[in-house]
Amino acid sequence: MIVFEAVTKVYDPNVVALREASFVIEKGEFVFLVGPSGSGKSTIMRLLLKELDPTDGRIIVGGRELARLRRSKVPMLRRNLGCVFQDFKLLTDRTAYDNVAYALKVQGDSKTQIRAKVPEILALVGLGSKMTNVPHELSGGEQQRVSIARAFVNHPPLLICDEPTGNLDPDTSVGIMQLLYRINRTGTTVVMATHDREMVDKMRKRVIALEEGVVVRDERRGGYG
Repeated sequence: MIVFEAVTKVYDPNVVALREASFVIEKGEFVFLVGPSGSGKSTIMRLLLKELDPTDGRIIVGGRELARLRRSKVPMLRRNLGCVFQDFKLLTDRTAYDNVAYALKVQGDSKTQIRAKVPEILALVGLGSKMTNVPHELSGGEQQRVSIARAFVNHPPLLICDEPTGNLDPDTSVGIMQLLYRINRTGTTVVMATHDREMVDKMRKRVIALEEGVVVRDERRGGYG
């Protein structure tokens, strides 16, 4: 699903965010990216979304080498990636239903398709009864569930999560992690950057640890370290 081959990213002036990072993530894996702030986790996320280009090395996502991807094809790449962020990124004046529907409208789904898919995905994330609520009427955990529903409504092969539990209390975080685990069990590859030591230690999934832009550890059933 993802191949990084000796990927280096240098920001001006000579700030090395990632240094010769190499790893392969197979289809269906659940992988944690861990490390202190500034270690390179967010740079990896942005490279996967082609928001940034590497200074050196090769990145392949879903069989496509990103360096060879024309700019016009980038939106198509991103439609095959679900993204979940720490700050939810919801449309504040739209209902939960409309926030999820928006992702389908952008890719050209018909109103009939949207009416079929949105209630189903909101029910999956436990918000079937809150479709008409706007974000300020929802708790932080519920807002993150809307964000996950929006990311997963197209059933993308890859879900990228950047600190999805960063703004949530521990109990709510557990519910979000259980939801992401269920999504992973359907076959979607999940890559998650996190500082949540307790969660990583509990789940015993693959862990790729970064320090100062270098991959220092890659364990199949790892802890936070």
